[in-house]
Amino acid sequence: MAKTVTQTVTHYEVQKQRRAQVVEDWRKYRRTIIREADVKLEDSPARRMRRGVYMGADGESPTKVLDATLHEIPAGNTSTIHRHSWDAMMFVTSGSGWTEIDGVRIQWRPWDTVHLPAWAWHRHGNEGATDARFVTWSVQPMHEALGMAMLEDGGDTPVKDLPLAPRTVKVPGSDGYARRSERLAETQSTEDRRLITRWDEVTPRVTKRGARSAFLVDQSIGFRTSGLTAVMHELAPGLWQSRHRHGGEAWLHVVSGHGHSDIDDVSYEWGPGDLVVVDHWAWHQHFNDDKNNTARLIRVHNFDALYDLMRVLLDPMDLWSELPKLDAPDLSGIQWPDKDAGRPE
Repeated sequence: MAKTVTQTVTHYEVQKQRRAQVVEDWRKYRRTIIREADVKLEDSPARRMRRGVYMGADGESPTKVLDATLHEIPAGNTSTIHRHSWDAMMFVTSGSGWTEIDGVRIQWRPWDTVHLPAWAWHRHGNEGATDARFVTWSVQPMHEALGMAMLEDGGDTPVKDLPLAPRTVKVPGSDGYARRSERLAETQSTEDRRLITRWDEVTPRVTKRGARSAFLVDQSIGFRTSGLTAVMHELAPGLWQSRHRHGGEAWLHVVSGHGHSDIDDVSYEWGPGDLVVVDHWAWHQHFNDDKNNTARLIRVHNFDALYDLMRVLLDPMDLWSELPKLDAPDLSGIQWPDKDAGRPE
């Protein structure tokens, strides 16, 4: 005989409590500045690498959308091969090596940026005499929240013997179902995807917001990500970038230089290797405190996916705000250094 369960509270109380708990947990783990010195690198025998967490559930501060991780490949090592249902991007900070993506080997050196597509088998190698380091950002937390996060390790199995990525197969016909299959098959095509931005090929340009900037990963330069985008901002000596705010987070990794960020009128000092996390809707502005040298920061967010959906759902609310008149400095007389200045050998 079926058992009858008596519910003593309504959906209203259940949902209200659950939603409040989500925000409470998020605020509890929220951090604005994470020092590189506080990121503990741990040996990962399963990957033959070292790994440390800036922000993310694998460390002490779970996140909801993005995570950031520091990786180190010991000299002479090759990692195991693995893949995951989310995509990620990596920025090389020191050393040199290679990454194989679905069997395609890509050589990299400092300040190169590599995209790791979802479901692509990949591994890393360091054939040099010194350790190599890179930082990664991914949308793993968002996929985990949606119940779509999957990780598969292939050990040392040759890529040709590993299963292919799941793909949509076109269905013949002209009806709605066939059109859907065709559209999804085209978006999942890997023939024209871009996998690397080499710093040697980057041309930074001065913007009216007060920085010399260059895209590293973005759909405008041929990448096809889940919305991940990255740009390197270079602040002139002693100067700053204009104040603004937006609906989604911005994660900034300090490549070089020393300065501070004012976030909702609270100042946070930063230096090389630090990570600055700017909260949504927070007015913020970045300053270079060195009057003789430029400072470089990589800004990462995923505006082109999750936040595009938010813009539609929250319309007519604007998810981007600037001052009526930008408070950026005049950069017309700045003598910018060679773009490779400060780049590790």
